[in-house]
Amino acid sequence: MAKEDVTKTTYTINQEGKERQVFTDAKAAGEAWFKADLTNKPMILVQEPGDRPKMYAGTGVHEGKAYKDLPFDNAPGAAEFKASFKDALELSKKELAGAAAGKPVEHEQARSKQADMPAFEHAVTGKTYEGKVVGFKENQVIQQIVNGDRVTHIAHDRSALSSAKSGLVQSGKDLSIRYPFAGVGIVKDRQLQHEQKVPSHQPKGFGGMGRD
Repeated sequence: MAKEDVTKTTYTINQEGKERQVFTDAKAAGEAWFKADLTNKPMILVQEPGDRPKMYAGTGVHEGKAYKDLPFDNAPGAAEFKASFKDALELSKKELAGAAAGKPVEHEQARSKQADMPAFEHAVTGKTYEGKVVGFKENQVIQQIVNGDRVTHIAHDRSALSSAKSGLVQSGKDLSIRYPFAGVGIVKDRQLQHEQKVPSHQPKGFGGMGRD
């Protein structure tokens, strides 16, 4: 993704068939993210001064229902963004409840529950996962896998990672994590691999999920 010069942190919402929306205020971005139409496959990017745009939040499907992710706590402006998103959600729930003359709005409550935290998938033996470390949850390392317009978050047990104590597993690191055996995750720095010119016969690509 091309690097653009920005003087403030910006939040950009992209939706199919619509013009992109750009915000410098996390609260305004959070409200707009709530209003973004799921049918247009929205995604939001964040860019800090001197850095490249990064995935901030996307969408997912849980038990056949689409929902929107929220950024991790350590992402830029995450607290303000989440508070604004939830305020917009609560306002929408009240408006729907009023329009329905007191009838429960179960679908809104379910969406709220799913949107509070990105959905995680656990790492599977025999697969390789490639992407950036975006956060930590208890004793797990959360890695974001981007494959086209699909975003997945993989939870790795820190104790299973070969470089967990070497300082390689840090937030923002672009890693390749391969599971040749159960409970054993071999970690490599993708940037270092690129600099060393990985042989062309090795698989390449954004996601890396499902590879042997």
